[in-house]
Amino acid sequence: MLRLSLTNAKQGMVLAMPVFHPSLPGHVLLRPGFALDEPAMKRLRELRVGQLWIRYPALEDVVRYINPDLTMEHAQMCSLVGRTMEKLLDPKFTELDFKVFAEAVRSLLTKLREANLSTLLVTDLTGAESPLSMHSGAVCFLSLLMGLKLQEYVVEQRPKVAATSAKNVENLGVAAMLHDVGMLRINSEAADRWKLTGDETEPEYQRHVQVGYQMLRGKVEPTAAATVLHHHQAYDGTGWPVPKREREMEDPADDAETVHRGLAGEQIHIFARILTIADIYDTLRNPPVGEYREEARVPAVRVLKTMLAMARARHIDPIAFKGLLCVVPAFLPGTIVRLSNGVWAVVTDFDPLHTCRPAVRVLRKNPEKSVIEDEDLGPTLFLSHRKDVRIVYADGQDVSADSFEAMEPTEFDIRVLRLPKPRKLQRAA
Repeated sequence: MLRLSLTNAKQGMVLAMPVFHPSLPGHVLLRPGFALDEPAMKRLRELRVGQLWIRYPALEDVVRYINPDLTMEHAQMCSLVGRTMEKLLDPKFTELDFKVFAEAVRSLLTKLREANLSTLLVTDLTGAESPLSMHSGAVCFLSLLMGLKLQEYVVEQRPKVAATSAKNVENLGVAAMLHDVGMLRINSEAADRWKLTGDETEPEYQRHVQVGYQMLRGKVEPTAAATVLHHHQAYDGTGWPVPKREREMEDPADDAETVHRGLAGEQIHIFARILTIADIYDTLRNPPVGEYREEARVPAVRVLKTMLAMARARHIDPIAFKGLLCVVPAFLPGTIVRLSNGVWAVVTDFDPLHTCRPAVRVLRKNPEKSVIEDEDLGPTLFLSHRKDVRIVYADGQDVSADSFEAMEPTEFDIRVLRLPKPRKLQRAA
């Protein structure tokens, strides 16, 4: 499989993955096996479809990372979220069957386990009728992928729950699908300002977590509702909402100097810590400012570098961040890239310990000037062994300043669950 921009696709190329309508949730425009023709490509250009997955026999191994069935499941989940959001916008609507969300999460979890957890996050394939439903679907998918990768850590962080129950991440998925439901009930002007500026400091915007919690309390499992409430809690204690008892302790006279602190470290439930990371990743990758456009997406490697700084500063859980690196590659397999020595190549493999230095196969032709054939593939380069070469161009953007490396061998190793902590904090049950 080869991941191409629509501008580089040619007539006769056969789709390896479905193409979704960019504004209709779950609606498939073209199915796998379709041979591209001019009418279809014209329609895709009109709809501003960004990326296509093309059959490419010499790169069939890439399919183990990109699962068509899971892609369809992801699209259906976005559709469910979109329909729900539409209903909740109606002030006359009062009741909603939240069991359907648990059923959708269970279905997705079953397919993820069947895929042997090799699937990576691929959000550019799924259409959704609104940025909110697209974001909610992506955050749910990513949270579940991370939760399954982090099962040992999840069990450790839930010592009061039996291990067989502790590793069940269904409630994490439900919370992720509905984590921003409170945005529908806050002041619309505040919501619009956030969409335009991305500013999260406004009190009315911050209120969406409490509004969402009140909407869900008693209708979903308590762990899911609490995760919604705390998904903006920062690992270093600077998040929100600030517990009432702490607000009451603040000295009004020191208002200008006071740093309001919420829960911190392991006081925050592990599901909320995972959801926070998934939420930040998708928000940075697809900025809420303006209309969703493929060309406006921030490269994954740039987002991961930004979040690595957050993990090192303990703003997000550094152990849970390892789970993100396991399911979100800096450069997605199947992607055409250019190396610092001027050579074009295709990413063929993924190693979270060296996410910015994947295995690539050299291309003997410039993909921007000619159609790539099987015989155009050259030798494999393992960039983790080639410190003199790095990726500098991917997905149509200059990423020469975005690569990063581990500071120590175990920093990205998900098998190592211990990091030095500045203080001991009480664990959430």
